[in-house]
Amino acid sequence: MKTLRTSTAVAVLLAASAGCSTSPLPADGGGPAPLKTYARADQVAMPELAGERVDGDGRFSLKGLRGKVVVVNAWASWCGPCRAEAPGLSRVHEELRGKGLRVVGVNADVSVGKARAFEKDAGLVYPSLHDPQGRQLLRLPKGVVNTAGYPFTIIVDPEGRIAGARIGAIGETELKRLVEPLLPT
Repeated sequence: MKTLRTSTAVAVLLAASAGCSTSPLPADGGGPAPLKTYARADQVAMPELAGERVDGDGRFSLKGLRGKVVVVNAWASWCGPCRAEAPGLSRVHEELRGKGLRVVGVNADVSVGKARAFEKDAGLVYPSLHDPQGRQLLRLPKGVVNTAGYPFTIIVDPEGRIAGARIGAIGETELKRLVEPLLPT
């Protein structure tokens, strides 16, 4: 009986952690999480992402950010690496906003209440779409990221093309290194 309970507990823990990247937040942007960057000739268009905002402040559309460098970050409140990277994403958003950068979240929580609590606890200063069924993320071009794990981040250039992607948490240093060359001078 004890073996059955232990097996059940392990199965529950595995199921609960499925979909959340276990890569640690790299302090300097390095680390095990794979990074993809695309040469201009290999860049593909970022699909439109639109829907209700987590904070309840109406709808949001990525299309409205054309001409800006956009960091799209997929997250969930139950994901430890998502919690670790969120404050840094807010800091980069605030620091580079005046230069043409916007950070946008895409939240996977079924409960909008849990997503709102995460936004408040993390002090997020950027909008997030509420996408509990993952419909927005299914629009992403095949091979850019694995949408089954969180967090992941996609860098979109001012023309709306995917310039890079990170599966797993992204550090502030690396994020700035990736987006600053794309910002207008």
